[in-house]
Amino acid sequence: MKKLLLLLGFACSCGLLFAQTSEKYSEVQIDLHGKTMPDLARLGIAVDHGEWLPPLQRFTTVLSTTELQLVQQAGFSTKIIVADLQQDYLQKRQHPVEERSGNCASSITPYQTPANYTYGSMGGYQTYAEMLAVLDDMRAKFPNLISVRKIVSDTILTHEGRPLWSVKISDNADLNENEPAVLYTALHHAREPNGMSQMLYYMWYLLENYPANPDVKYLVDHEELYFVPCVNPDGYVYNETTNPAGGGYWRKNRRNNGDGTFGVDLNRNYGFQWAHDDAGSSPNPAGETYRGPGPFSEPESRMLRDFGASHQFVTANNYHTFGNLLIYPWSYSDMPADSIFVKLGRLYTRENRYKAGTPTETVGYPVNGDANDWLFSANGTYSFTAEIGKTGFWPQPEEIEGLNRANLWQNLAMALTAGRYGEVKDASPNATVLQTGSLLPLRVTRYGLEDGPLTTTIMPVSANILSMPASQTFNLAQFQSADFNYDLELLPGTQPGDEIVLLLQINNGLFTHTDTLRKTFGGQSLTVFNDPGNNLLNWNGDWGTTTQSFVSAPSSITDSPTGPYAPNTVSELTAKVAIPIPAHAVAPQLRFWARWEIEKNYDFVEVQGIGSDNSFAILCGQYTVPGGPQQDPGQPLFDGYQYDWVEESMDLSAFKGLSFFPVVLLVSDQQDEYDGFYFDDMRVVYQDSVVGTQVILPVGDFRLRQNQPNPANGGTRISWENEKQLGGTASFLIFNALGEKMWDQPLQLNQQKEVLVNTQTWPNGLYTYLLRTVDGQTLPRKMTVLHP
Repeated sequence: MKKLLLLLGFACSCGLLFAQTSEKYSEVQIDLHGKTMPDLARLGIAVDHGEWLPPLQRFTTVLSTTELQLVQQAGFSTKIIVADLQQDYLQKRQHPVEERSGNCASSITPYQTPANYTYGSMGGYQTYAEMLAVLDDMRAKFPNLISVRKIVSDTILTHEGRPLWSVKISDNADLNENEPAVLYTALHHAREPNGMSQMLYYMWYLLENYPANPDVKYLVDHEELYFVPCVNPDGYVYNETTNPAGGGYWRKNRRNNGDGTFGVDLNRNYGFQWAHDDAGSSPNPAGETYRGPGPFSEPESRMLRDFGASHQFVTANNYHTFGNLLIYPWSYSDMPADSIFVKLGRLYTRENRYKAGTPTETVGYPVNGDANDWLFSANGTYSFTAEIGKTGFWPQPEEIEGLNRANLWQNLAMALTAGRYGEVKDASPNATVLQTGSLLPLRVTRYGLEDGPLTTTIMPVSANILSMPASQTFNLAQFQSADFNYDLELLPGTQPGDEIVLLLQINNGLFTHTDTLRKTFGGQSLTVFNDPGNNLLNWNGDWGTTTQSFVSAPSSITDSPTGPYAPNTVSELTAKVAIPIPAHAVAPQLRFWARWEIEKNYDFVEVQGIGSDNSFAILCGQYTVPGGPQQDPGQPLFDGYQYDWVEESMDLSAFKGLSFFPVVLLVSDQQDEYDGFYFDDMRVVYQDSVVGTQVILPVGDFRLRQNQPNPANGGTRISWENEKQLGGTASFLIFNALGEKMWDQPLQLNQQKEVLVNTQTWPNGLYTYLLRTVDGQTLPRKMTVLHP
């Protein structure tokens, strides 16, 4: 074990001399007031991982004892969040918790975990030897789909004499078929094992789902997918040696720098824009971002350089942890290298919702000499860096599967777009209900990098669809869309509320990608509550309005309009009037725009619902996260930092047939207080499958009776009960099965108690009738017309 050597001036080029196994690593919050992220990066601190809070000028990251001293000596104010991360990691291992879902429907497809996927012995992660054994096992089980593991270079080894290993997945894995090639790498940095675990998960998924999954079969049959699971074997083995149970924090490779320090940051050693400046990489051998003595000085980067040059990869993903980010070139500057990166980034993060952008846009500062810039500049490869997860370099074992699953679509999409790939989607403004009429608007979009025609076909599934339209072929530029209409012919007698199921298919000449579209027939989209955030007339509570930030002018609603929220507080905002949701409502949702700055893992905001029957629910959203042990454990809530306004939607199905009060609740502890939670343009919407608006006529006071006679022939009588003598103008409406209005008679509620309807010329069939006022309607009833 080497001893920590004395620092001879923190800013000198000789740098810090690191202890090897005696270092303690801490989670540290760094105050950047009066300083910048490049100032911090010039010290050799790895600021490409951590949480950067630009409005608060704070950066939270992992620092060794020596790095912490360096940062403090440079004049930065610091706060220790976790004093000993390695000890904290081991303590958490002793008290595992179940993976929390927050009881929310996830945006991530519930992919089936591959049957052959196994956890390793190092905190759930494979050791280096276990990883090689997994690759051999894949070959043994699927010899026709995956190659034997091969060394990346016949002439180059790492500083400690190890090769880099690669495998290829393809239908003829041992042959070179000159098909589009995709590269996946992991473990440039030795302390980021989840990059490798998600890769092995993805590889097993491909092997096990061939040939049953058409998308997977297409990729394996028509592309060559290359995997390098461990770019930095020396550093990874070093972490195994020092921390065999997991939690080792060595980052760089194991080059002996000759001055008592070890290691080069492999992701700063590539040749394009190497040493562009001393903020994006460090000249200090002791720094975590030390770029090495020259471009491609390291055997690992030279091996990948030659590997990339020999295969001409179309797309690539170099997996790291952590941050929930997807980073693309240019890394050395703050400009996207190609607009295609921006658009691909949106597609790849569709499920995991990682923040996509250049390093400046994601981690707050540029880097230089990284793999992405070199792959794109040298070979034209659309190369990305995924930063997996939000819980640090060594997520607990119970977190691994969820993180693996969160990256599966990203991996698949990266391969799909290397070829000819497109999608056809519903383009109607109402995603749930199919409006009365015969046209269903659809949109086809090309995403793939390969040119060529895309053919769409709509296949009816449900028995109530009669039409079978011809296929349509489109020749589109990448990311170009084309809109077209499906002439939907329905079976006579299809009723409002009936489900319509279609298969949306798109063929690229080699395979057919299929999505299922489910719609409910008839009705309309209704908004039954709409608060523009201009005042608090709809609310009780101690929140307020602000003109400092909003979606629609002039203001939004926030918990603390004049500054940070208070410590040790419970601040609540509750709607004054209950909002009704009828039992027949389809997809009822609470929607609003929001942004927030809330102390992560401690303070939180929940959106709750209280029903008219005293039922209670904490509502799930697209952006809610499961509460931690210091919050409302496992429940969906908002915490952390979302600086841009996002549109949130929350399912209200639990309150169908009831009225409910929305509640927004903020809870804080005695520690850090931030800007809080903002929301704007809150509304309650649902799809009414029986062509009406919301039911506000009280069922107990006003009720439609069944028509007499029923079935009707030449005519029928319809009456109602109006015990409370509700007055006002109303319309008596009758609709046929297609939602077409057959009868519209105005009347005065407190003067009439029935209507006579002439049905002599109406076709046989099922009809719906109701009473509608300017504010709402009754519950609808059914009637039948049947002529002998």
